[in-house]
Amino acid sequence: MNVLLNPSEVSTVVSLVTAHLLDTIDLTEEARTEIRSWRTDRSPGGSHLDDFTDAFNETLATSIDETTRRRHMRGGRFQRKTAAERSLS
Repeated sequence: MNVLLNPSEVSTVVSLVTAHLLDTIDLTEEARTEIRSWRTDRSPGGSHLDDFTDAFNETLATSIDETTRRRHMRGGRFQRKTAAERSLS
């Protein structure tokens, strides 16, 4: 499965996740300020959004790949395993 988010979509994810953190976790004011600053850097037009989008998409693709069961041939038989399960075999 290929999933690619554009910078605007990644920025929306960043906003939602950080808002949830700020609303639900008891943090010091310094921590809140750092989270807000980190989020601002990854807002549309922010200086770090493009690099973060690339890293986000790569991590998302890796996660999907590792947890998706695929058919593969082993010992003349088809098996369905995730990448993690195949590495243990």
